[in-house]
Amino acid sequence: MIESVHPSSPETRGAPVRGVIFDLDGTLADTLHDIMHALNTALRSVSRRPADADQVRAWVGDGLPTLCRKAAPDADEGTLAALVEAARTAYAAHPYDRARLYAGIREALTALAERHVPLAVLSNKPHDLTIRTIDGLGIGDLFHPVRGCVSEADRKPAPGPALAIAQGWGLTAASIVLVGDSATDIATARAAGMRCVAVKWGFRDAAELRAAKPDYLISEPAELIRVLTEWPVDA
Repeated sequence: MIESVHPSSPETRGAPVRGVIFDLDGTLADTLHDIMHALNTALRSVSRRPADADQVRAWVGDGLPTLCRKAAPDADEGTLAALVEAARTAYAAHPYDRARLYAGIREALTALAERHVPLAVLSNKPHDLTIRTIDGLGIGDLFHPVRGCVSEADRKPAPGPALAIAQGWGLTAASIVLVGDSATDIATARAAGMRCVAVKWGFRDAAELRAAKPDYLISEPAELIRVLTEWPVDA
């Protein structure tokens, strides 16, 4: 079901969509178990109790350092630094072993590419692991560019990386839609002056997404084609 939540301003609401930026984790692919494996490997290395899937699902989305802080909130700076480094090392060894594209994502991406809509990935995952994961999932040729996090200053919801993608495409921010599964993605779109579609199949529940006020909230990838090609949709 397509749900209209918080439509953009009248100036952008009726404008055609010229480009689409996708989040990775929880949007294109279910990467939870790879992230959980890396985190728990790191937690064990500093004699901490491993986290379960529900905990990790609630914590992901803001990058490895924040994930580690949430997993060990009472850790001192030295322990936290060791935890982050151990998680990064474990994740680099197995970034997409258990990752799977969500059902219907490949078809939706292919349909957009056939319409010559430029597509990009913007993730808070480390940049090198973002590229490796997208390539490992077999969809790297559909995205230009693929961009992960290269510095804390560029971490979503900072708008700079999204705006850099728009500039690289030669498009205005208002002509681009950001697709994601978290309040962080929605905040990124708003900060950049872009429109936003939130997805229900990811790591956050629908109530949290509604509260963050995306333009649309969708239930399955097939709905993405209608939203992006017919915007605005009479949901």
